[in-house]
Amino acid sequence: MQYEMPTAWPVRRSMPDLNDLDASARAAVAAAVDRLRVLRDVFADRVLTLICRHVPGYAVLPDEEIRSSARKFMDILVAELSSLRVPDEALREMLVDLAVERAAQGLPLDVLTVGHRLGSRVMLSLLDEVAAEVGLPPDFLLAVHDSTWEFSNEAAAVFARVQHDLALERARFDSERRSAFAAGVLGGTFPVERINRDARLFGLVPQGRHVALAAQVTSTADGEALRRSVASALCVPTDRLLLAQVGTVLGIIAPKAPESVVGHLVAAGPPLPLERLDTGFGEAVLALETARRFAMSGIVCLSGLGPRPLVLSDSPTADGLSARHLRRLDVAGRSSGEIEQTARVYLECDQDVREVAKRLAVHPNTVRYRVSRFQELTGLNLRHTEDVVTSWWLLNRRRV
Repeated sequence: MQYEMPTAWPVRRSMPDLNDLDASARAAVAAAVDRLRVLRDVFADRVLTLICRHVPGYAVLPDEEIRSSARKFMDILVAELSSLRVPDEALREMLVDLAVERAAQGLPLDVLTVGHRLGSRVMLSLLDEVAAEVGLPPDFLLAVHDSTWEFSNEAAAVFARVQHDLALERARFDSERRSAFAAGVLGGTFPVERINRDARLFGLVPQGRHVALAAQVTSTADGEALRRSVASALCVPTDRLLLAQVGTVLGIIAPKAPESVVGHLVAAGPPLPLERLDTGFGEAVLALETARRFAMSGIVCLSGLGPRPLVLSDSPTADGLSARHLRRLDVAGRSSGEIEQTARVYLECDQDVREVAKRLAVHPNTVRYRVSRFQELTGLNLRHTEDVVTSWWLLNRRRV
């Protein structure tokens, strides 16, 4: 994990310069450093006792691990005291490494913050005892107290930032796992054993019925907006919906199909168990492509599209029929487009001339003339059922 240090830290009380201290004060500092080094095990035991009594979260670590960490903490502070140096970037980087290590061991970082503050308190208490023994100047002792507590506050800020970064990493990892599972189920690449094993990790019942949704989105943000819209329509939490990009289509695993979704075209497959949801997703993708070609919107399903999906078929039969019936229409001049449009709308309106005239804003006789010309040019008689079906199919095939 990459961790960026803040560009500025609070200004601490200035530590006195060793060279500015008189001989007796320098001797007292040296004696205090030597004495504290001797007491490192005492310090470790005191820290362990306090942590075991007041911070139960540390139970994930062995006692010796806590003692070892306390000794290192003591060594660092004693080294700083021996040179009267305030903590620097190297120490802050060490805190980052410690936080990442403890998080990996299962120690919450807010618990680590409490432990670090307890360690600072024990350290300063021990320093006060030693100061009385060796005669450290009061002003000097106060400066050390201030510096230690200020650094303890900085440590808390470091731990909080690391905790935030780790939480984001876990969220990204969980999102990737959820997306991979959805892609495997919808794409049909996961075996049944894996689906049954992993489904409950994501709040899904393997044998329960689910619905595959398909949509096309323009960006990740658009996909998240769609997920929120579907979740709102179904009155379920957003994280109940698993989504993944499968080819060029965004797939969603939902408990059921929504009745409406604002601002999107969404296709729904039939309710199926997870192990067969790839079939439902295939239906949803076909329904989505068909609805998109017909400029439809809202929620669609394959069973509600009638014969429209057949229009998308590409076969020698379709090409032959088109060449046979529409060839003369294509060379009929400028009026061919009007004739074709009128014939198509005529079929959409169930051959109601007045409704067609209203839609196209022309006289009913104009509609009758164009329909007559369509039949003359194509050889298709719109009073015969077979020719009606053929006309509807060919005209819509050209349209999409």
